[in-house]
This record gives sequence, structure tokens and C-alpha cells, in this order.
Amino acid sequence: MEQMSRNLAFQLKKIRQQRHLSLDDVAKATGVSKAQLAQIEKGEANPTVSTIWKIAAGMRMSFSSLLQPPTAHYMRYSSKDVPHV
Repeated sequence: MEQMSRNLAFQLKKIRQQRHLSLDDVAKATGVSKAQLAQIEKGEANPTVSTIWKIAAGMRMSFSSLLQPPTAHYMRYSSKDVPHV
């Protein structure tokens, strides 16, 4: 469940920023409060399936795309993960 929340946080923020939307814009489009969206993006909330559906519908995207793990392009690495040259 924790990994799913992290995936949702990452995907929601990434898509919102790619579309140049504010939290307020997403709140208006989805019916989910700005405060709850902010908590979701920070990984501080475990939204219900119903809330995730509202976000997906309001953002006009699939439910499953909100739960996808980040691609390697977006993954963060610590210095210990990078080989020393």
C-alpha cells in the first residue's frame, strides 16, 4: 500500500506540472479538495479508491496510469547507487 501511495504522489504531481496546472485547477476539475491533493502529492494521505477515480476522471486519464511506478527516466538515485568514475 505504501508503494502505491508513493506512485500516486509521483504521478499526480508529474502530470499536474506537465499540464501546467495548479492544485487549485486540479481541485476544481476533480472535486477533490486542494488540501487533500497536496497531501496526496506529498505522500501523506492514503486516498480511497473513490478519490483516485475522481482524480483520474477529472484529469481525463486512466485510473491505472495514476498508480504506475515512475519510469527509470524519473527515478532518483543516491550517490551510492551511481558508479564512481
